[in-house]
Amino acid sequence: MAQAEASEADRLTAVADLITADQRSVLLLAGLDEAEMPPSLVRLLVAGAEALRTGDSLVLVRQEEEVSPAEAAKLLGVSRQYVDRLVANGVLPARQLPNSRYRKIPAQAVLAHCASKRSKRAGVASILEAADQAGVSY
Repeated sequence: MAQAEASEADRLTAVADLITADQRSVLLLAGLDEAEMPPSLVRLLVAGAEALRTGDSLVLVRQEEEVSPAEAAKLLGVSRQYVDRLVANGVLPARQLPNSRYRKIPAQAVLAHCASKRSKRAGVASILEAADQAGVSY
């Protein structure tokens, strides 16, 4: 990431320290114009800035949208063929487009699968950490 982008992300991340739980909105000034941003939008921008600052990438997708198997693969960080297997095994729902071989997968199902994988990984990591702290070799 370029130094200027990192600096911008750092400034946006610093906004998080200024936001308190009792605030209803944040005033955004752009030149002579001003607009109120709700805390939920500020939290989204701050989370995005933090991800960019640490070198991660972001994908913005509405939960109501449908994605192709290739797009689902990108969201999950796996191959399209693996997504095809997830669909074939019923792990991810998909609908066939009329008069076509193409399929669409609900983005919400892809995001839920991603969260489930993340949760399982965190659980395994905590078990391994507890075993390590207890001196148990594995």
